[in-house]
Amino acid sequence: MIDAMEVAELQRLIEYKFAPEPLLAVQGLANTYSFDDGEEEELLGDPEASRGWLVRTGLGEPRIAVTPAEHRRLVDVRAVLRSLIEANLEGEVADTDVKALARFAADHPVALVVDDSGRLALDLEPASSVDGVISRMIGITQQAQRGGEWQRLKICASDECRWAFYDTSRNRGGTWCQMEVCGNKIKNRAYRKRRAGA
Repeated sequence: MIDAMEVAELQRLIEYKFAPEPLLAVQGLANTYSFDDGEEEELLGDPEASRGWLVRTGLGEPRIAVTPAEHRRLVDVRAVLRSLIEANLEGEVADTDVKALARFAADHPVALVVDDSGRLALDLEPASSVDGVISRMIGITQQAQRGGEWQRLKICASDECRWAFYDTSRNRGGTWCQMEVCGNKIKNRAYRKRRAGA
């Protein structure tokens, strides 16, 4: 599992509706790019910002370095994962995203560890490279897909939000990260539109 201090930092950055560990790390990566009432925020804006985020969240070792090419790969894998998460709400995965994920999976074999009893598990130690981080993200995603948790990780339906949230509703029907904020905005907008048309 991810160390408790790193979980606290990821949860601080995500704010609410947390995915369980270790899927929380993928949710955290997805939320490094956000919209807040139409304003974009990019936590991985350049190699140094990416390095800072990786170290702060414990996904990367303190000595991790991020080159411009590695920064681009990290941003690219985030885009693919966000598209896959969005498909959990909208139902369709684009063929280009499937192909991109296949390339990332082929280029980033999943790192495993073996415990004293011979059981295999994902290596969730802080990675020494961006490629190691990507490998862990691929492994976490695969584990969550097999375990049924992946389908609950969604992108908020509000175009002014687009935050990745974990849907804990019984019927897996959650649409907005916060009903009282994003859901009410959309419902009020639809109501005003209907009244204007009437």
